[in-house]
Amino acid sequence: MKLSVIDSHCDTAYELFLRGENIQNNTCHISLDGFSAYDRKAQFFAIWSDRRYSDDECFERFLKAADNFRSDVQRHSDEISLASDADGFATAWESGKLAAILAVEDARLLGKDLSRLDVLKAYGVKYLTLTWSGDSCIGGAHDTDAGLSDFGRRVVERCFELSIIPDVSHGSEALTDEVISLAYQYKKPIIASHSNSYFSYPHSRNLRDGHFADIKTLGGLVGVSLCPHHLGNAASRAITVLDVIKHIDRYMELGGEDTVGLGCDLDGTDLPEGFDGVSNLYLIADELAKNGYSDRLINKIFWQNHYNFLLKSM
Repeated sequence: MKLSVIDSHCDTAYELFLRGENIQNNTCHISLDGFSAYDRKAQFFAIWSDRRYSDDECFERFLKAADNFRSDVQRHSDEISLASDADGFATAWESGKLAAILAVEDARLLGKDLSRLDVLKAYGVKYLTLTWSGDSCIGGAHDTDAGLSDFGRRVVERCFELSIIPDVSHGSEALTDEVISLAYQYKKPIIASHSNSYFSYPHSRNLRDGHFADIKTLGGLVGVSLCPHHLGNAASRAITVLDVIKHIDRYMELGGEDTVGLGCDLDGTDLPEGFDGVSNLYLIADELAKNGYSDRLINKIFWQNHYNFLLKSM
């Protein structure tokens, strides 16, 4: 039986823009050819606010990269479809096409202009990763102690109004606390699109147990990343699929059966030993099975949790 898969974070759309390549067959971690290994499939394509550019330049580059990706999708419409609502997602999913959903990584591209959120909404952006590193107009990333700025708070509130999901991956502890508080106030879910367990490996980018519990309570999702430096001490040893399982195990210990999915960060990171792209994510499923995970639970992690979440939130 072929696996199905939904992944909540990759940088492929931006990399295709930079490299002048296409989604069909390229030098990236993700391609249509790579997804042929799966029965049904969906992928969030996050366009990154490149740190080499100013906030305003990043917004302009988002528009160019998103337009480039949309044109690429249209050229390969027999195999991939952009999904901006639940009907479009379900149609693409049931047809066996790759359902592509846009996202943004690092909200500093808003440049203190709240109206840009409406532009992102019009482009079909489903989630907004609030920070990436350092301090920004939004607030503090994982390598700071800063919380949300006043503008960042307004951004989160406007996201809830527009049904754009705030993403706390890369966020500081203080920022994540504040976003969670707003989520409870608005009775809306949030996500950590690509965040591993701080308990399993104490990297500042990883998610604390308490934050995971709140995301679970709010009905959100947490995607497990393949970034070696967030999985274990990659400077001293090879990181393997066993490290990925360790982080999934911890989230399951916290009651995450309906909360955990994949957020691999393909094309945004190096990969663990044995991985070269989307086509061999089956290594995770195989190892989960060896560790006693049922087919039902593996399917939840690989696609069902994301599927249920998307149908409720799009």
